[in-house]
Amino acid sequence: MALPLDEKIDWFRIIVELCGSYGYTHSTIAAAVGSPKSTVQGWKQGATPKFEEGERLIDLWCQVTANGRETVHRVKRHSYLA
Repeated sequence: MALPLDEKIDWFRIIVELCGSYGYTHSTIAAAVGSPKSTVQGWKQGATPKFEEGERLIDLWCQVTANGRETVHRVKRHSYLA
């Protein structure tokens, strides 16, 4: 899935949606994607998952929400160029 250069995946929003709307916890997300709970908490706080972990998290989100990968939550990248 190629994103425009000015966008990135909104990992925070993916995790918040899974928890708030679908009853997942950080522990159940961690178990589903094969990562420690502390890693999921780090993603929610702004860390970027490794490629494989991010792909598994997106796959989980797609499966749970029945949405396609093209609809995954995104945010604009900050531009530091004036």
